[in-house]
Amino acid sequence: MKFLVQVICVSEAVERREQMFEMEREHLAMETLGLGLGESKALLRGVQEFVVAEQVAADLERRGKCPHCGKRHASKAQGSIKVKTVFGQVEVPNPRWHRCLCQSTGPSTFRPMTSWLAGQTSPELLYLETKWASLIPYAKVAEPESWR
Repeated sequence: MKFLVQVICVSEAVERREQMFEMEREHLAMETLGLGLGESKALLRGVQEFVVAEQVAADLERRGKCPHCGKRHASKAQGSIKVKTVFGQVEVPNPRWHRCLCQSTGPSTFRPMTSWLAGQTSPELLYLETKWASLIPYAKVAEPESWR
């Protein structure tokens, strides 16, 4: 038996499909029942990377033109930033663009991602890390004997 998992991004302009995961199972046993931990992590990592790539590409396309005159921003440099999410680290494109000539104030270059990129860790991961840390008894962690 063969299982294929595809992710489909549907936007106004285009529909994009990508195969995320393929799994084959011949015989049923406790070890082969459902997804294993490694398989589920690989599946989630693939879906997360696909969703992030599509979201960022659409956002960069939307911000690519000057809101005042409609001309496309010239690129100064390509870059990326790694963002930690609940499902692992993803690389997000973070280009530097020249400000349009019709805008006389402000810096000459800018990074469009700064409008929503407020750090390198997603709020959901920060919440979970804080929640887990609050469940660790401080006295137990503070004792040097417990470090061994």
